[in-house]
Amino acid sequence: MKPLLSPFPYQARGADWLALHPKVFLADVMGLGKSGQAVIASDIVGARNILVICPANVRCNWEREFERFSPLDRPCRLVVSGSTPLPASGVVVISYDLALARAKELRAKTWDVLILDEAHFLKERDSKRTKAIYGHGKRQVGIAANVKYVWPLSGTPAPNDASELWTHLHFAGITQLDYWDYVFRYCTGFNADYDYKVTGHQNVQELKALIKPFFLRRTKHDVELDLPDLYYQTVTIERSDAETALDATFNANDLSASDRSLRAALWACVNDEARIKAVESQAPALATLRRYIGLAKVPAICDLLAEELTLNPTLRLCLFAQHTGVVEATLERLSAFGAVGLYGKTAQAQRQAHIDAFANDPSCRVFVGNIQAAGVGIDGLQRSCSEVVFLEQDWVPSNNAQAVARISRIGQKMSVRVRIFSLYGSVDEEVQDALTRKSIELTKIDF
Repeated sequence: MKPLLSPFPYQARGADWLALHPKVFLADVMGLGKSGQAVIASDIVGARNILVICPANVRCNWEREFERFSPLDRPCRLVVSGSTPLPASGVVVISYDLALARAKELRAKTWDVLILDEAHFLKERDSKRTKAIYGHGKRQVGIAANVKYVWPLSGTPAPNDASELWTHLHFAGITQLDYWDYVFRYCTGFNADYDYKVTGHQNVQELKALIKPFFLRRTKHDVELDLPDLYYQTVTIERSDAETALDATFNANDLSASDRSLRAALWACVNDEARIKAVESQAPALATLRRYIGLAKVPAICDLLAEELTLNPTLRLCLFAQHTGVVEATLERLSAFGAVGLYGKTAQAQRQAHIDAFANDPSCRVFVGNIQAAGVGIDGLQRSCSEVVFLEQDWVPSNNAQAVARISRIGQKMSVRVRIFSLYGSVDEEVQDALTRKSIELTKIDF
């Protein structure tokens, strides 16, 4: 069993707050670990049957979060299709789309806790998934109706305006106003064709007083005393079902054999030093598997990051990868956010221009670097960014630490978060874990 993660002090306080309030909304900004707080809170209230509804691309990460933060031995079932059976007890993780499709079955079960991840998915009062989960007056009972603890989580609870809070406030009993009375009380706007367009807010202090007991929202600035200068988070993602073209490029049998070979070698190792040596010794033979895994992760990671960038207009991300194909695919998928790259094919005359653009141009919000080309000898990235993402790590941990040092260095004024993405159900999970632990140790040294 992997060692449990210790929560930061603010996470422990957040978990206590959730446990004390049956129906409240955890709205900490992105990067502060809301899922870990919900897991710990579930333990505090003694929950055995827990339903997590979340976007499909983070479904498997919730399984890992329970492993990382909870010592309790609960079975965890990921619902990946309409035919996946629901267990008699334990944790069930399901996407919003499948929750809608299986709403009747989910309503019939008894849940101790319902966690609604990325709860802004429920901002539309007339959407089918909102009605399926929160219900629709007396005409439709929702999945959440008879659950004692219902905890929506989102760093962007109202992406556009306060009207999008109504579904959550009304379900929790915070407001008794119907939707239009609420909108006309707290929003301003005008009639546009067949709808009302919200353009601003009114009675703001009254609204703040109304929602204060219901929302807990903290920024990095609020918890900076609890955060180290540099901290790591691991994220597990599933490969996209839509990427069938990738399978045609690789031999599935060869990939499976390589995966099994490396997994067996890692299981025989007694510590991370031995695991890393095993990885390095097999590197040439595993080159194809490694490239496949890198490419397989790109769609899900980019979908997740694109949503974050859309919801947070000030967010900037520094991404690192190993393979040219991974860098190029990422640049293409995140091109709408002014993505620039620095890798082997980047012309020498353009390299500094791309660094300067990321540091100074507000429309250039994504930097994608090859670890060898961009991991050493460049400066300036830290002036505009405190978020590092590894789509892939180098199999030499010191190279990863050097890449992190492009952001975590003199001139950085924020705590730096480093996210490591691994591919669910593959040896990549074990490799990334070992490399991450070693990289953390190396980043404690002043390079």
